[in-house]
Amino acid sequence: MKKILVPTDFSECSIQGLEFAAFLAGKAKAEIHIFNAAETSNYMYSQDQLAMAPPAAILMEGINENLRKASEARLNQIERKGFLKGLKVKTLCDVTTNIHASILDYSDKIKPAYIVMGSRGSSNVAKILLGSIAERVVRFSSYPVVVIPGKVAKPDLKSIIFASDFSKEAYGIFPVVKDFASLYKAEITLLKVNTMDQFSRSKDDSEAMSTFSRSFGGKYESVIYNDYMKEEGILNYLKFSGADLVAIGTHGKKGLRRFFSEDVSAGIVRLALKPILIVNLLKYKRKSDIRN
Repeated sequence: MKKILVPTDFSECSIQGLEFAAFLAGKAKAEIHIFNAAETSNYMYSQDQLAMAPPAAILMEGINENLRKASEARLNQIERKGFLKGLKVKTLCDVTTNIHASILDYSDKIKPAYIVMGSRGSSNVAKILLGSIAERVVRFSSYPVVVIPGKVAKPDLKSIIFASDFSKEAYGIFPVVKDFASLYKAEITLLKVNTMDQFSRSKDDSEAMSTFSRSFGGKYESVIYNDYMKEEGILNYLKFSGADLVAIGTHGKKGLRRFFSEDVSAGIVRLALKPILIVNLLKYKRKSDIRN
């Protein structure tokens, strides 16, 4: 059975991510794993634990146990949410000094089809994907991550944009995007953004995108869009088209800057309620790497 991992910190945005995941789980006939990583002080790990005075060690152990019990109680409350009714749900908590590492460790254990994360940022891309737990999970995850920057008005997605340069790497990750779209019977639009510093001829782009489309047996609409920066072009076209989700690839640690940079100002294009599907290019560099 497929699994969907939903990290939560019990905030409103993480609950909104869970609500989206519930709808996705219904489509994919998947089991939802709700995971909370409760952050504890790293004081205890700054020295040899065995060398700590017994009272201090006992105090830290008691604090961690209280964090765990509080987390379990809140997970039990979440498990009773109405939108989870009829779904198979598991909950787990961990007490850790490194939240994103704990999330990634658990994902490696259960091997989810998707990780769905609500994000606090909804004002601009930099706040959503940079300097946050969601961003760190995106950078290091081997599994597709869906970032939800707010309550999704239409969880039943109808249109998806796949933004890419349509190089060889794109062939590896597109089956993941196609599989995701098929759950919703959503249409996929192929998007290539040209900028002044990364310019290519429309004729060459059209040929590359046509070849790409034929390789997957579908007649996908192809759009070539010009803008000052990659991220602006993707988000401007997302807003213009009214699509429900944008899918992109990342190279991992350094890949996000290929599409999204810290220089994106707060006044450019706002994502609002548009989810993002992010797939690690390195994980899916070959067709044989795609998980069943």
